[in-house]
Amino acid sequence: MRSKIHWIAMVLLLVAGIVAACGGNGSSGGNGSGGSSGGDQKGGGEASGSKPVSLTLTMWGSEQDKNTMEERLAIVKNLYPHITVEVNLVAGDYDQKVQTMIAGGTPPDIMMLAENYQVYASKGQIIPLDDYIASHQVDMDERYTPDIANLMKYDGKQYGMPDRAGAMVVYYNKDMFDAANVPYPKKGWTREDFLEAAQKLTIKENGKIVQWGYYPSSWWPQWMQLIYQNGGSLFDESGKPTFDTPEVREALQFFNDLTYKYGVSPTPTEVADLGNIGPDPMFAQGLIAMETTGFWNIGSLAKVEGINWDIAPVWGPTNAFFNGLAITKDSKHKEEAFQVIEALTRLEAQIPIIKNGQDAPATKPALNSDAFLNAEYGGRKINMAAFSESEIYDIPLNPKWNEMQKVIGDKLSTFFNNDATLDETVTAIQKGLEELYQ
Repeated sequence: MRSKIHWIAMVLLLVAGIVAACGGNGSSGGNGSGGSSGGDQKGGGEASGSKPVSLTLTMWGSEQDKNTMEERLAIVKNLYPHITVEVNLVAGDYDQKVQTMIAGGTPPDIMMLAENYQVYASKGQIIPLDDYIASHQVDMDERYTPDIANLMKYDGKQYGMPDRAGAMVVYYNKDMFDAANVPYPKKGWTREDFLEAAQKLTIKENGKIVQWGYYPSSWWPQWMQLIYQNGGSLFDESGKPTFDTPEVREALQFFNDLTYKYGVSPTPTEVADLGNIGPDPMFAQGLIAMETTGFWNIGSLAKVEGINWDIAPVWGPTNAFFNGLAITKDSKHKEEAFQVIEALTRLEAQIPIIKNGQDAPATKPALNSDAFLNAEYGGRKINMAAFSESEIYDIPLNPKWNEMQKVIGDKLSTFFNNDATLDETVTAIQKGLEELYQ
């Protein structure tokens, strides 16, 4: 009898051990295996036995931007109740402060990044997401248009999930167009159409221009889009600088000609006489009929009374103003961090961006949603389809982006003031880029 009891006890202990082993799973994968402790990418909830995980997310912006992010994270929380994300709104020099956090051993798990994400990727401070995307079966073709997805690729790998990505669009004054009997800008119009409209919309009174057709300013997206529209580029496929080419020269000359040949844009002296205000306030004040800029101007113009305006796609490929979400190399919860950034780029979690008028969302479903296309600003509907109808060129982002901008910008500012020739400007920039990228 004793041996039988002993045998039964041994069986019970063995069964108890098996049950304990099955229930004792951890929460943090971090290897991209897809062993998610929070359901799959189609919306599963927290897996049984998942342990609470706390993540940190750094971002820049206003308190309203932070509130919108926290509203979106509340939606993510419904999918993954065991994951809590603390939002750290970084004021001042974002990159410097985040780099200090990384160097000090307290990196965030998730980072908001924009054009200079390649700096972090080249230093190995953020991780490629391709394995996570595959294991979670995220269809990138369904989630993004190719040009937006490519915004956060480096060395052939996906280093971030684009979160916001509004193309640069044309803002135009409808009353000015009507008065000049000029057709409104629309998808498919050309650079020639644009120039003809700008000329007709430039008005002189008593020998002085009182209304210009267009004003771009010398900000890099303005001149760079002209280069790529003209078939030019800053680099060839091997990464060699290609600034000194006929395509680049022609585009830059056209930029300057808008002011000094065609007279459809104000000169630096005329801008100074107006108080050195930028294109956005000049458009709002009725001094220019067209400008090209980003989504943010919609909210500003919605507060301006007495101006009848709308937006349209640029006359060719243009830039996207974007930010995305990346995972730091030293995060101890990479699997959960991916679950969060993947969930933030689903339609439901992109809707607060639209509802709060923060920006153009990055994802294809959000850009094509009724919420975005039928959004009202200042009590009026805008042609929001202009964003999804825009074509975005492959912006030449690289780890030396900031240094590149300085090499180019210092010389172009002199040229745009008509104080240097095209030849000496392009030659000097080409030489500077070759030295930078040797």
